[in-house]
Amino acid sequence: MIHRWTRTARMIGPLLVLVLAVSGLAGCSAPKASQHTKVTVRFTWKNKGEYAPLYLALDKGYYAAEGLDVTFAEGSGAQTALKLLANGQDQVVYGPAVAGAQAVSSGLPVKVIALYTPRVPMGVISFPDVKLQTPKDLEGKKIATSVGETFTDLLPSFCKLNNVDLNKITRVQMDNSARTAQFLNHKIDVMSVYLNNELPELEKTAGVKFNVLNIADWGMNLPGAALISSNDYIKNNPKVLEGLLRATAKGFADAQKNPEEAATAMLKYWQTTVDKGIITQQVKATVDALGNYPGQPLGYQDQDLWTKALNLMVDTGAIKEKKDISDYYTNSLLK
Repeated sequence: MIHRWTRTARMIGPLLVLVLAVSGLAGCSAPKASQHTKVTVRFTWKNKGEYAPLYLALDKGYYAAEGLDVTFAEGSGAQTALKLLANGQDQVVYGPAVAGAQAVSSGLPVKVIALYTPRVPMGVISFPDVKLQTPKDLEGKKIATSVGETFTDLLPSFCKLNNVDLNKITRVQMDNSARTAQFLNHKIDVMSVYLNNELPELEKTAGVKFNVLNIADWGMNLPGAALISSNDYIKNNPKVLEGLLRATAKGFADAQKNPEEAATAMLKYWQTTVDKGIITQQVKATVDALGNYPGQPLGYQDQDLWTKALNLMVDTGAIKEKKDISDYYTNSLLK
């Protein structure tokens, strides 16, 4: 005689095995953070509001949705960051495309994979009582320079372009962290800044509107913020980079709509004394400078822009020679 519970067990047993098997399959297919591809994006400098759109993409899960586990790392100058990139220590660098072009011309195997600001938002500033209306006014002034600081590298080229006697400028080399204090204490006359980052913060601190020379207004029209990767990583991981660019573009698009949201997202990851209002101003200045090519995705790079920029860099001595233009940038990853 077969008991009812025995018959029931015989019926349930195969069903239970089937349920457990299906559950196991479902568990295997579910995405896990450990399965995400790790990508380090190194900034060429310390955290600043310019980077907030990337933090917004991270905070909203756009990178994770592309199967990426993205980590942001601060840098200590474009030259150092790009060398680390070329050596395979990092996968991507976010910084000025002009620095990427100089790296390529010097032989580093790297390439710009997306360009966000076609004109580098950089300028030279002075207090209102220090005359600074044209590049010629730099003569007779003291300017702070720092190893790895972009304008320090571009100063000779900027002077050549504008017929300024470099020998008449007193260059005072110091650590970048000391430049601001020296400038605010009137120990130096002029200082270079990123107009979308340092300028809003410095003007609030000093309580004045500075004299500003925008280098792009004086012929130094060079490509600005970009994502750069190594040639090997581009070749071996195109899908990873395509996903990174899609997610980053979403972060920029959201930051355009709501700069304050981007500032708030960044402050979740960045312990700083910088006021949220200043960071919001920095975000707004950054997204206002984004390139706009109808019918093209954000990050698209215009060949004519690159050609003119490289010719300018050769003419002013920023690079010794121009390689094939395809060595400097690619649009192939913008999907």
